Amino acid sequence: MTQSNPNEQNVELNRTSLYWGLLLIFVLAVLFSNYFCTCCFIF
Repeated sequence: MTQSNPNEQNVELNRTSLYWGLLLIFVLAVLFSNYFCTCCFIF
């Protein structure tokens, strides 16, 4: 039973890191899209 707990924690850590990575990519995509839109409107 002591070996199953670290494995579960590692799985949860991987899931949270995956969600944070997707969130970071989504935020960067929104920021870049807004930046390019403003550049298009300026030019």
